[in-house]
Amino acid sequence: MRVQPSALRLLKRLRVCYRVTHCGRAYSHNLSADLAQSSLHGDEIGKLKTRFNFPKATHTIWQIYRDASIQTQLQDDSAPRVVLHGWIDSPPRKVSRTRAFANLRDTQFLYRTAEQLENDKHEASDEEIATIQLFEDLTERPDDVGNPDVVLLRRMKQETCVCVEGHVGRAKGHIPWRLEIVVDRITVLNNAEDFVSQMRGTKDWDPKYRYLQLRSFQFQRALAMRSKVATLIRNVFLDHRFIEVETPLLFRSTPEGAREFLVPSRTDAGKMYALPQSPQQYKQLLMASGVHRYYQFAKCFRDEDLRKDRQPEFTQVDLEMSFAKALDVQDVVESILVRVWKEIKGIELQRPIKRLPYIEAMSRYGVDKPDLRSDIEIFDLSEFATSNTDPDYPVFEILVYRAQNSNFPAAVAAPDGYPTLRVPLSHRIRLSKEESAKWLSRCVAEFDLKLVSDLGTTASEIMKKHDIRDGDVIYACTRQRVPFENPTPLGRQRLKIMQETMSLSDRAVAPLWVIDFPLFTPAESGRVVNGYVEFDYGRLVATHHPFTMPSIDSMPALLVAVEDQSSQVDPRTIIGQHYDIVVNGVEVGGGSTRIHDSWLQRFVLSRILRVPGIRVQLEHGETEPDNPFTHLLNALTMACPPHAGLALGFDRLCAMLNGSDSIRDVIAFPKTQTGADPLVGSPSLVTDEQLGVYHVQLKK
Repeated sequence: MRVQPSALRLLKRLRVCYRVTHCGRAYSHNLSADLAQSSLHGDEIGKLKTRFNFPKATHTIWQIYRDASIQTQLQDDSAPRVVLHGWIDSPPRKVSRTRAFANLRDTQFLYRTAEQLENDKHEASDEEIATIQLFEDLTERPDDVGNPDVVLLRRMKQETCVCVEGHVGRAKGHIPWRLEIVVDRITVLNNAEDFVSQMRGTKDWDPKYRYLQLRSFQFQRALAMRSKVATLIRNVFLDHRFIEVETPLLFRSTPEGAREFLVPSRTDAGKMYALPQSPQQYKQLLMASGVHRYYQFAKCFRDEDLRKDRQPEFTQVDLEMSFAKALDVQDVVESILVRVWKEIKGIELQRPIKRLPYIEAMSRYGVDKPDLRSDIEIFDLSEFATSNTDPDYPVFEILVYRAQNSNFPAAVAAPDGYPTLRVPLSHRIRLSKEESAKWLSRCVAEFDLKLVSDLGTTASEIMKKHDIRDGDVIYACTRQRVPFENPTPLGRQRLKIMQETMSLSDRAVAPLWVIDFPLFTPAESGRVVNGYVEFDYGRLVATHHPFTMPSIDSMPALLVAVEDQSSQVDPRTIIGQHYDIVVNGVEVGGGSTRIHDSWLQRFVLSRILRVPGIRVQLEHGETEPDNPFTHLLNALTMACPPHAGLALGFDRLCAMLNGSDSIRDVIAFPKTQTGADPLVGSPSLVTDEQLGVYHVQLKK
């Protein structure tokens, strides 16, 4: 068998001569003289040319199945001729010496909306027509079977890139809609290595070859869906008269919460850019610039521990509106969610979306992003008992799992412990005379409860009010009056019960707005005392971000702190104009009304959050000293209008619409759990010489 020269070797031997025209940009090449002198055989030249000069595709697989004209021709017993481009999806199956089958896959699948799918009367689903069968029949050309110079389907490797020319026919079998391509000619456009087919058979893909994984139908569909969602969102913004503005990616370092990615400057020794955690300050500056309504699909960067819904670089749909309040922003966001769920999933979301204050969400569901697809609730028993175990955790509460049968999942029967976190006390109810109050007796001992009445009476009243019956499981624990432990122990337990006992349809959608958050959150001291997380109420952090406006009702408490500089701000008394949009227990987006008053913004940054370099009061005519927020504070002094905004997590939104647990399923080239990209080998080592240009030296 003659060894076929590689494409690169053939090209080198062609000695192609190029001639550039005198004036221009038009290039031409002349091969005739060199080909005459070339030692290449004519058939080798022909094979080389076909790899670079292949016929244009006439159809995609999707079009073959959906094209009415092809269906009509098939009904008339004619065989339409087609040209397809794609990859060999499965290893060829040789059914005889002259006949073979394989499947072809292409990437020309476009995501269709729910309405288009509903109007489609075809029997085959999109996933079923992601590939089409190829049939090679060499009955009339038996000599080609043993000829190594003839390109045949039977000799193809899986994932070989090919151009197929042939005729459409109906595949034999029990499925009437199934079609096939009777191959007339097949051209190899690029061969695949052997390990590609081996990898296709494994469950876990090597992330180094992410581009191979992306060829599969589910990932092609996910990327197409993501593109469709972006188009729908842009259309909503267009309807609401927004303009798209791009903001810089090279920002300055500012204390906003998560760790930043820093970029050293080559021209200013010792200075760094920071990649933006969000465009928050730029979009507020746009409001000061007279931009009425802004949006962008913004790239954001946070150097934090990763999980399935978090990446070091991610995309958010960012919007801001001047002369606006919370309801104005929420109206636009609801328009987006209604449009997207209607067209992508065929689900009608009802407006207005339910609103739930933070304290109610924490009291009833134990978390600030509750999943309302379950009616399981937490009951506050403060009217019956209070806890003396820890003065910061006085509220006694229970979660009841209703007895449906005698079999209980592990999460219900015996909850797992959490490191440094409290585990709820659980008890199975028995309504015998001796045991009807046993569960409360255990709680009295565990949490040092002070009851309003005797044990038996209190237990009876609680069980009657909350309809607790024989066989139910009660989980009991304590919490803060304004819970900063988020989720609470019962909130975690509720989620575990939902995960293990509920079978939820992907059409079950429960959106809600969580509103009236505490403006500030006490910092965790890092200690756990007697099993309780300790908070430092003298050291506060912004619950959302430091630019959130306090509620009007909270202003008096802030003014007291202004007048008496020795007093501390109690975070439990200050409510912010912050709102989160939550869908099925996932925080899809968060926003707020912003502080547009320069003095109030200085006070929050300086007195409460203790950002260095910021003064509460400036003398008349005094300019703002240099600090991390000088640019924003200056803009606020120059008649910046009231404004509000929100950012939607675009990756999370797309993952939810795609039915994925991880946002990596809807990101083309995600990072791994360690923040690395094995595909390109980032992050990578750099030399001391490279670092020296940026005035950076590695610590030895």
